[in-house]
Amino acid sequence: FASVIPPVFNADNKVAPSLEAVLNQSYPRDHYEVIVVDNGSTDSTRKHVASFPDVTLLERTDIQNPYAARNKGIDHSKGKVIVLLDINCTPVERWLEMGIRRLNDPEVDLAGGQISFAYSGEETLGEWYDSLLFVDMEDLIKRGQSCAGGNLFFKRKVTEAIGLFPETQRSGMDLYWTKKATKNGFNLVYAPDARVVYPARKLRPLLRKVFRVGTGQPKVWLDNDMHWVKLMLLILYQLVPPGTRELKDKINRRGKKEMHNYLGRLWLIHYIQKMTLSLGWAKGLLRYYIT
Repeated sequence: FASVIPPVFNADNKVAPSLEAVLNQSYPRDHYEVIVVDNGSTDSTRKHVASFPDVTLLERTDIQNPYAARNKGIDHSKGKVIVLLDINCTPVERWLEMGIRRLNDPEVDLAGGQISFAYSGEETLGEWYDSLLFVDMEDLIKRGQSCAGGNLFFKRKVTEAIGLFPETQRSGMDLYWTKKATKNGFNLVYAPDARVVYPARKLRPLLRKVFRVGTGQPKVWLDNDMHWVKLMLLILYQLVPPGTRELKDKINRRGKKEMHNYLGRLWLIHYIQKMTLSLGWAKGLLRYYIT
């Protein structure tokens, strides 16, 4: 039995497609529950969620971040398997089945599913860049033994051992929590067949996301024994103009051939993103020692 938990905040136009996909999975419907946790929406989000009678709707309004909402859902869930899903992700039909199948391996404790990207009708360069560089679950898991929480499966015993998500920050705590799990001996793997589709961001919202996520990352690293001097050097390094090798590799692995024709423009976005990230890291470093 599994518990699927999407946190929501002012997501009225995203609720229906995501929940319809969640409720129409190949996995037996009587083998999973869906718990949506509203994090203080001021639009019609709760009304849209309430229109799905098979979905449990909870509220968490004292702290406004997705980790607090997820924790509320986990506290009220019954599943031996917990499944975290971002409401703006649309799962494919066998998503739940394939994620749980990966956890059936007794050697596996957590599994990060694949996040693929859908473009708008405009298909902007910002959207292309987002799809190339961000939420690369396979790379996050292989390189850092941590991953994002937007498409994450794990056994309940993980929370029983290491606790729930920290609720002090708006971003980065999914990376922090999954890294904590792997450092405590739990095995995190990639589950490419547990796939969801995510709308690629245009440039401005992408840079806002980069800055916000960047502010949360220093806590993850500093709590995992990174020296602050090393972090300062990383911040400064982001100001160095990048090469094109990473972009070319990402296009070959995740993108479309025609993206190579726009390599110069994508490189410029890449450099702007790096500088934005360095500002987020600097803010996160200051926040870590001041607060």
